[in-house]
Amino acid sequence: MNAPAVRSSLGLTLVAEIPLPMTAHLEYRADDPYAVAAAFHTGDDEPVRWVFARDLLDEGLVHPAGDGDVRVIPGRNDWGEHTLALQLASPDGVAVLEGSAEDVLAFLEQSYRLVPPGTESDHCDVDAALSMLLGS
Repeated sequence: MNAPAVRSSLGLTLVAEIPLPMTAHLEYRADDPYAVAAAFHTGDDEPVRWVFARDLLDEGLVHPAGDGDVRVIPGRNDWGEHTLALQLASPDGVAVLEGSAEDVLAFLEQSYRLVPPGTESDHCDVDAALSMLLGS
């Protein structure tokens, strides 16, 4: 049985010398309540996939958040609209993607209706996760 999920497509811009528009598909699943999966479509056949904490997006709407491979930074564009920058670091380099903070907030609000903040552990099967990790 498939777990309940929230999905959203976001228009983003790869920040570069020549900005490149792209699409990201975000997914939040009730059976993985701490994570957001993102598929970034760069024009190649296969999207680039990342998984990061839902809380990271939430914190990044207010102030810079994240210490590792994923950082989220709020801002404003030239027209005064609230933006959100995702900084993704890998061994291949760093990419900065910018999109609408309003679109990310709408996605988060949908995810909060599915799994309210603070209730994530109610949606986890800890025994199954431990069994999988321990190979038993």
